Amino acid sequence: MSLGTTTSLAFKRTTDEKTGSIVTQLTPDSSVCNRNYFYQKCFTEDGNKLLISANFDTERNYHLLDLHNETAIQLTEGKGDNVFGGFLTTQDDALIFVKNNKQLIRVDLKNQEHSVLYEVAKGWVGYGTWVPNSACTKVVAIEIKDTDYMELDSWQKFAQFYHQKPRCRLISIDLKTGQRTTIFEENIWLGHPLYRPNDDNTIAFCHEGPHDLVETRMWMIDEKGDNMRKVYEQSEEESCTHEFFVPDGSKMMFVSYRPNTNKRQLCSVDAQTLAFKVEAEMPACSHLMSNYDGSLVVGDGSGTPVDVADNTGHGIENDPNLYLINLSDASIRPITEHNTSWKVLNGDRQINHPHPSFTPDDKSVLYSSDVNGTPAIYLATL
Repeated sequence: MSLGTTTSLAFKRTTDEKTGSIVTQLTPDSSVCNRNYFYQKCFTEDGNKLLISANFDTERNYHLLDLHNETAIQLTEGKGDNVFGGFLTTQDDALIFVKNNKQLIRVDLKNQEHSVLYEVAKGWVGYGTWVPNSACTKVVAIEIKDTDYMELDSWQKFAQFYHQKPRCRLISIDLKTGQRTTIFEENIWLGHPLYRPNDDNTIAFCHEGPHDLVETRMWMIDEKGDNMRKVYEQSEEESCTHEFFVPDGSKMMFVSYRPNTNKRQLCSVDAQTLAFKVEAEMPACSHLMSNYDGSLVVGDGSGTPVDVADNTGHGIENDPNLYLINLSDASIRPITEHNTSWKVLNGDRQINHPHPSFTPDDKSVLYSSDVNGTPAIYLATL
């Protein structure tokens, strides 16, 4: 299939008998499909179109799905798409994504014209999810020395990479000029770079690796490389994961958990003062994302974490539910069951993670699951 090809889709709708949620399967069982990373923009502002990844042909490429017409138009082609890190621009006029760990590319949504915005320098590899500022004029990213890099196609390699202490640099890229600025560089595995919404001077990143081995996961730094600070001082045996900025920029939220319990905490820090708060006690959710002002949070129930060194201490029963956490009235309720397997598929560790997030109108949640045998994309009403 080539650029601009339109694929017809037949949505499947069911009603959850326990919760009343209407669940719509957007992509077919015959393809491998996923949504992008949970804090990357995937919906157009009007909520009518959705960025997805799908191998309707042989390669997993980006498509723009029309929720009214039940069709998807192909935006990219060939091998090498980073199918989790891509995002729609703030202006709803383009897709921006990384190709072959080497090129940052802009794709015009109207004509699928490709423009290279940035080329990774020789000797380095573009790693992970690259995230824009609110105006979508620049992105913050991680690059790793090519002599240290390896494909992380299993959780065993994930752990190995942590101990390897790869040479990483946190960078900012001007999307107009392609100019790269190095913010911080060190022999430690860096990940999850984030611009604070509506505040280009504040950048967050993490020390990546098995959660129970990383002593301080979350960090902030000024854009010029000054004022590096811990976001939160973890206590002994505490693990933290899946941090994100509330889209209005007010807080950073994250998951905190400890061994020998199936309960977790949704926590936050004020984005300016770093004042800490436990927002909610919750079931064993892995990924969480809030609506714009942080009043609602969606989370995906999970099982024994695979990204820890001590699997025995963290062993828990699998929780198959998606949960709605309402911080306005401190309520938590199931939305529907995602029932994903969490399995690694063909070296892809993320493909069967739900990664739930809200639609722009807060009336539904988007998630991925392989409940019907292959990874597919779903919407569930609230």
